[in-house]
Amino acid sequence: METGVELIEFLRPTENVKNLYVTRIPELYTEEELYEKLYKVFSKYGLLYEIQLIEPNVSNRNKNVHTSFNRSGALLTNSTDESTPSSFYAFVKYFAARAAAKAKYDLTGKLVLKGQIPRIQFAKRKKTTEDASQCLRLQHCQELANYYLGFNGWSSTVISIKPYDDESIGVTENKACFVCIVRLDIVNQGLTSEGMGVWTEAYHDPVSKLEAACKSKKFAQKRAMEDAFSRIILIVLENGKVSAEVDTTAVTSWQADTGFDVDNLLKVNDVDEPPATDNDDYDVDIPETTAELDAMNEEILLQLQEDS
Repeated sequence: METGVELIEFLRPTENVKNLYVTRIPELYTEEELYEKLYKVFSKYGLLYEIQLIEPNVSNRNKNVHTSFNRSGALLTNSTDESTPSSFYAFVKYFAARAAAKAKYDLTGKLVLKGQIPRIQFAKRKKTTEDASQCLRLQHCQELANYYLGFNGWSSTVISIKPYDDESIGVTENKACFVCIVRLDIVNQGLTSEGMGVWTEAYHDPVSKLEAACKSKKFAQKRAMEDAFSRIILIVLENGKVSAEVDTTAVTSWQADTGFDVDNLLKVNDVDEPPATDNDDYDVDIPETTAELDAMNEEILLQLQEDS
């Protein structure tokens, strides 16, 4: 039964009520054709997380019995043909349970694929411990935010990117480690969500040290963005209106796994204030153009040379 309010978190959707199991799909499509067809049909009902296609396995194909009779009705042959292909099946995952339910209701018995009506039902997958509370990849976070909040409904700010040395999280000699703090602003709702990310990258020589530093900064920011998004809860009403809340108590899985000591990190002051400007060479935004990337690489190289 539909409810008037649905809560959508920036986590991987693992609930069966968001996952449609589509079977009896004829093997008359290529994988690319089938994916495009299913995406076109199912995406009309809401934002999709993914479509998983399972190709028929020769060893598991249905065995079709071909029976021949003569004109008088006498049995001539009764053979089994294992070369006859069986059907594809797919899992279609939505971010919203309401979208999955609507798609199932509208398409059951009405969707026709190459002259065949597929079967559509909710998945019955068992939840595993790995499914629980896993952050979305940044690309999915941005898609989800853009879909429900609008392209101009949110923004991000890099508050700090700094090198970090701590053997407790595996940072030892010949490893570059950066910690990034970002802030997401939900425009028109006065909400902010802060996230932190850390990334460690090994290097073996001065050249690879520069590459490791650049990669560490990039992925630290990526993780920080994912962390900030994971604290946001979208509240979607049946009429399509959307609001948001921020869970300030959420702890991401990567923080639990690494045991990163947040208390040892420089704390950021009132988030309503713009980030303070300082002369730290590492407090810079991640570059978005080739020119900016070259400038940042040159800056890091000079810093590394001074440290050596």
